Amino acid sequence: MNTKEMILEEALRQFSEKGFAATSMSDIAKPLGITKAALYKHFESKQQIFDNIIEGTKARFVELLDSLSMHLLEEKPAKKDVDYYSNITSDKLCESVLKFVEFTMTDTYSVQVRHMLTMSQFQTPELGEMYTRRYVDAMLEYDEKIFKELMKRGVMKQSDPHQMALYFVSPVYMYMGIWDRQPNRAKECMNAIKNHVKNFMEMTK
Repeated sequence: MNTKEMILEEALRQFSEKGFAATSMSDIAKPLGITKAALYKHFESKQQIFDNIIEGTKARFVELLDSLSMHLLEEKPAKKDVDYYSNITSDKLCESVLKFVEFTMTDTYSVQVRHMLTMSQFQTPELGEMYTRRYVDAMLEYDEKIFKELMKRGVMKQSDPHQMALYFVSPVYMYMGIWDRQPNRAKECMNAIKNHVKNFMEMTK
């Protein structure tokens, strides 16, 4: 691991424990045994360190979501996504959702980034907005668009796609929150999410 990677690793550790605003460049440099001046040779600012961390986790999630045929960054749902979810079985949807949940809750880097944003969301309005966008709005908007297309195809019962997105996503995030706070309940949360997905499929046929 080179010095730049060590800085990012240490910064993420501290950001996830104290939040972005409460961590200084000196705090990051000290455990690494380097001076703050040496730190600035690699990164111009604490913000640049933060931005590098966010970019790192984006790449991980894009790879995961692509494997689940979920392309959140596109303005309109990709046809391949709509085709995939038009023909998906209840078991396959459970498998996809649980794969997303397990990665989010167990990938060390992703967990630290989530904890960093959880801690930091109350420290600045910008980070609060980033948390909402990343962990709430992005998935809700994507599911709403997908559900709207599935309703057009007659695959999904006609209803308000926004409300259906809320019904689908909210329990998943609720159980992920429980898992975050009480890791010993991970198996219980996975089973509850699986049952929720199966019930949702039955309800919306």
